Amino acid sequence: MNSLVKLASWAGLVLFGGFFSVVLWKLLTGGISLSYLLDGDVRDPNSPDGSGFSTSPSAGRAQTLAVTLFVAGWYLLQVIHNPRQFPHLPNALVGSLAGSQILYLGGKAHSMLFGKPGE
Repeated sequence: MNSLVKLASWAGLVLFGGFFSVVLWKLLTGGISLSYLLDGDVRDPNSPDGSGFSTSPSAGRAQTLAVTLFVAGWYLLQVIHNPRQFPHLPNALVGSLAGSQILYLGGKAHSMLFGKPGE
């Protein structure tokens, strides 16, 4: 049974490594563009293409990305520290991640319904 566990862990590692390699390759060759990663859609009746929406930098996307990367990094460090135990996420960390997502979605709904604030 021990050899089956080793085989499964190696297979998972190879699979994860393959996914990582493909995504990294696509990022480096331009197959996956990150140029508008932090831009969001905003209701704009004067949009140049006539769609009623335009893109602009989104603070909500930036803060959501930062909080998500922080939580993912914390989780990864916990797994590296003790790989045999499933990490416990503190309630404050889960709450901050949830709050970040709620703020992002609220800002997204506002910009899609009403456009840019102050216009």
